[in-house]
Amino acid sequence: MFGKKPKDLLLASTLVLFAIFSASAAFSADPTGVWLTKDKAEITIKRCGADYCGIVSKPAKPGLRDIRNPDPALNGRPIMGMPLLRVSKEGKKGVLPGQLYNPLDGKMYEGTLELRANNKLRIRGCVLKIFCLHEDWVKIGS
Repeated sequence: MFGKKPKDLLLASTLVLFAIFSASAAFSADPTGVWLTKDKAEITIKRCGADYCGIVSKPAKPGLRDIRNPDPALNGRPIMGMPLLRVSKEGKKGVLPGQLYNPLDGKMYEGTLELRANNKLRIRGCVLKIFCLHEDWVKIGS
């Protein structure tokens, strides 16, 4: 490396940076696909009009129900096929803002999806935009 011309090193560095930013931009463009949660549930994210929606395509355990939902019409519905998130396609630097539903407590939260390297998606839900928790999901299908 020390014997190469500065011009060649600059060109190689530029190409490496271009490849990194191109791959990052391509990945951050679209969160659609099937994602595996830490509990081994599968969530399918697809386009819903101008936004993205995520539904449970395979629950962590068969037969689970949404038993903590405060809405009597929704309480007890099957987890399978249940909508979990709706986020905007308009975001900054691969971070998409929106609403996330947590079936563990039956509440909706402000949150984000952040596309990360290596087919990972960070889901972050917040209370008052101060207290936040996150979970990383891994892409397993398109």
